[in-house]
Amino acid sequence: MKQISSLELNYLVKEFKLVENSRVDRIYNDGKEDVYIQLHKSNEGKKILRIIVGKCIFFSATKSIDESPSGFCLFLRKHLEGKFLDSIEQLKPERILKLIFKSKDETKNLYLEFLGKGNVILCDKDDMIIDCLIRHKFKDRTILPKNKYIYPNMQYDLFDINNKNLITLLKNSKRDKIITSLATELGLGGVYSEEICLMSDIDKSIIPKKINNNQITKLINSLKKLVKQKSNANLIFKEKELIDAIPIDIELYKDCEKKNFSNYNEALNEYFAHEIIKKKESPYMKKISELKWIISEQEDTLKSLKVKGDQFREKADIIYSNYQIIKDILDEINKASKSYSWKEIKEKVKGHKVVKDVDVKEKRVVLEI
Repeated sequence: MKQISSLELNYLVKEFKLVENSRVDRIYNDGKEDVYIQLHKSNEGKKILRIIVGKCIFFSATKSIDESPSGFCLFLRKHLEGKFLDSIEQLKPERILKLIFKSKDETKNLYLEFLGKGNVILCDKDDMIIDCLIRHKFKDRTILPKNKYIYPNMQYDLFDINNKNLITLLKNSKRDKIITSLATELGLGGVYSEEICLMSDIDKSIIPKKINNNQITKLINSLKKLVKQKSNANLIFKEKELIDAIPIDIELYKDCEKKNFSNYNEALNEYFAHEIIKKKESPYMKKISELKWIISEQEDTLKSLKVKGDQFREKADIIYSNYQIIKDILDEINKASKSYSWKEIKEKVKGHKVVKDVDVKEKRVVLEI
């Protein structure tokens, strides 16, 4: 399932401006992963903001909800219903949104984190945490009630980076490829890191520390162009399979089939509707995959048994052909074992043409026929 990138979130936030100053009518949930905020604005009507925790956020055409709301859903209802959504902003360059809700007498800040497993964190106007969906203690921050909300902040901002900063980033990079460095250390993600390399005509496998000044300039220009590109939302298909939803045209998908949308919200809505269908089908597909795996394992076992069977038949033929020799040797050793120890027998058969070894511990004879 798609996890929204920082760049995609930047384009998406621009579309969210139309619901600012909307009233929160109702909040719903579908399991622990989905939260729906139903908004209403005069002369605009109803909008449903769907939050897939840790994955994505967009305007949803429909909602799939639990009959009994979760405890966290009831908590959000208590604190946010009836308030107005004052603003939505991205805490750049992170994959974090800050939603400010206001009423006449109070302000609440809702933080939506789309990094890692994600989180939904409600704070007061001073950013003291009231409660959160997932409580956690990190090395550098604590997400628990009565703690100040502190969000992770990347050292370099992909939306405002210059040559000097990029040189420093790549010089100190711990990655072995430029594409990996841009994806993780600059926060571009895999798809857009590859796109930047294509736009800059740079080998994506080159070591970050080996990037020269000319290539640095190309990367900076490509980043600026990508960030300022005009929105053109599409679903991307490869061999008829839906693989992505993007807010802009990119070279990486030039040979893929596309379905265009008037905005990125609509593209995401259809993308995740498709994911729901896949999820419903998945139990059957999973069973089919399991059966295919069992059949494959059984076929491998049959092949292995056939090979072993051929080997045993070959050994049996050798034993049968040399039966009398083997019988005579074994009879002699059995007879000797009544008068001598196995250690003594081992010494006596040294240099024998057929008896190559005697395992004293196991009382076993090794013959070479």
